[in-house]
Amino acid sequence: MAKYLRRKLHLAEGQAYQLSKKHPVGRLLYHLFRNPQEDRQYVISEETHPGRFPLTISHQLNWLNGCRYLSAQGIHDFNRQVEDMMEEEFLTTVKTLAAHSVQFETKAVALRFMDTYDLTEEDMTLDALIKAYYRFRKAQHTAQNRVNNIPNCPALQLQVAA
Repeated sequence: MAKYLRRKLHLAEGQAYQLSKKHPVGRLLYHLFRNPQEDRQYVISEETHPGRFPLTISHQLNWLNGCRYLSAQGIHDFNRQVEDMMEEEFLTTVKTLAAHSVQFETKAVALRFMDTYDLTEEDMTLDALIKAYYRFRKAQHTAQNRVNNIPNCPALQLQVAA
């Protein structure tokens, strides 16, 4: 996730991110710092989370008192949000190709996505991206079937002029 964030936020290797509410990542971190959370099930260690995402907090936001509320739960929530951002960006790429009737192989698009963010199989597996696309397609198909099977739905019983 650190690789993805550095590329997405245009940060050089080791460069700290300046916390800002002008970007989704900054808004999420800002929220996590302000709200205390209980650590019920998450343990954060060097082994489980070896990546680092350095950041700085400006003087305008100094009332946050540093990272006083960043907990293991918060780190887990942040990581899940970044994973969701990555998945959504990949799905947007695939949806755009499909909307413009471009022939593509899901695996090739997934490999290109991983290359764009310099991701390896250790960072995010190719299989995870492909499965995300199939889950999206299945959910889309299921949602369409639900809409088409609504009894007495006015949208499905449009009157057409002869």
